[in-house]
Amino acid sequence: MSNNKELAIITGASRGIGKAIALRFAKENYNVMIFGRDVEALRNVQSEIHETSVQCEYFAGNVADENFVEESVSKIIEKYGKVDHLINNAGIGIFKKLIESNLEDFKKQINVNLYGIYNFTKAVADKMIERKSGSIINIASLAGKNSFVGGTMYSASKHAVLGFTRSLMLELREYNIRVAAICPGSVATKFFGGPGRHPNADKILRADDVAEAVMTILRLPITALISEIDLRPTNPK
Repeated sequence: MSNNKELAIITGASRGIGKAIALRFAKENYNVMIFGRDVEALRNVQSEIHETSVQCEYFAGNVADENFVEESVSKIIEKYGKVDHLINNAGIGIFKKLIESNLEDFKKQINVNLYGIYNFTKAVADKMIERKSGSIINIASLAGKNSFVGGTMYSASKHAVLGFTRSLMLELREYNIRVAAICPGSVATKFFGGPGRHPNADKILRADDVAEAVMTILRLPITALISEIDLRPTNPK
């Protein structure tokens, strides 16, 4: 399929920050490929996007599954010819003190928060290098910079994301590929568990704020790069 629109892959796009980013890309007239595990939720996001004039397809699976990622990205490139932007947003958080945790808790977070980013980045990087064009934005967290009780596992995974992103930026910038990390503080989504809102939802960031930060990076001329954004509420009190 030949299409002049730029194409973005967004992981963890069935809800929360990922959904907000996907909808924002569609609003800005990008073709949008969305990844997640919840098929029904992905279909709902796809339906919203189809109200615009862009293409949207969903892929349901585990971002830590290398074969699933490689096969899905290959299908996208075969059909659309390119991936212009990769937004690695998929993530999970299990917040426990170390002595209350187990190795399986840690592995789950590393699988999604780190291996998922590796898999998607590896799947798109070669083609971006060939085209000497592209953007890779990883949604990290202020938890990757700041310690907190109950964050031994989650913070470790986000520290790793920042290390990965900072080194990748140095590797790919010579090909005009922009690599950046966005580090939000708490965002009013269901990420913290349960069906309700975050207890301080009116005082913390919104998912749309993170989507706007993504667009801020992409709006810059190709000669300029914001490599890292710390995103906080202006007045959380």
